[in-house]
Amino acid sequence: MFDLTPKDEDEKWLHKHYPTLKIQKRNDGVSEIVGPFTFSMAFQSEGKPYVINPAPDYTDGTKIEDGYQIRIELHGSEFSDLPQVYETGLRLKKVAENRNLRQEDLHINPSGAACLCIRPEESSNLPDGFSLENFFNILLVPFFYAQSYFEKNNSWPWGQYSHGVWGFIEWYLRQEKPISTKTDDLLQRLQRYGNEWTKIKTVLAPKYRIKGHHNCICGKMEKMRNCHPEVLRGFWRLKQDMSDFKILI
Repeated sequence: MFDLTPKDEDEKWLHKHYPTLKIQKRNDGVSEIVGPFTFSMAFQSEGKPYVINPAPDYTDGTKIEDGYQIRIELHGSEFSDLPQVYETGLRLKKVAENRNLRQEDLHINPSGAACLCIRPEESSNLPDGFSLENFFNILLVPFFYAQSYFEKNNSWPWGQYSHGVWGFIEWYLRQEKPISTKTDDLLQRLQRYGNEWTKIKTVLAPKYRIKGHHNCICGKMEKMRNCHPEVLRGFWRLKQDMSDFKILI
């Protein structure tokens, strides 16, 4: 859990670097940051560092300067310990509609809050704890950079986990050493996703064999090996680990 209470140094940093954003406290006691959010960021390729506020003559990679209307509620949720970020200008909603996408395809939760990173990686993304400077530079600016890049190019600038429950299974696939506690933790997280959990339980049944030519579990009428191949491989690994660790659901 992060302490999301804004400190004096947070307010000073925000005023210096993003003066159009204001911290205020609502009647219910929740602190929030609201206003126009503008950023400048350059990115070359996966594995190389990105640059926030590059110099005017910076030419490496793709530089994007853009802005959004946002609201940041400084509290966590059932699915995240991070602040809840909302794009309030409806720009992302229009991008999804124009491309016949669901908002979750743009990494927007059903609540309307942005999914900045997968929950198991929140602590590793903010190893020094929460501060507005770390939150903006490590998570918030890259999220909106990716959204602007997608709007222009119809592709993402770097590899992304799938949204929601499927992203957890992709994350699990990438873990180096399976351990029973990590498997148990994943299963507990999956159970929070009502309708999807019903499908997942079927797949995880010992006698069920999920194959690449099956229709994708996400609901699209595409073969799973083409639609969500890492989820497919994640299921194979998860089922094997459950067997090895003798974990039943």
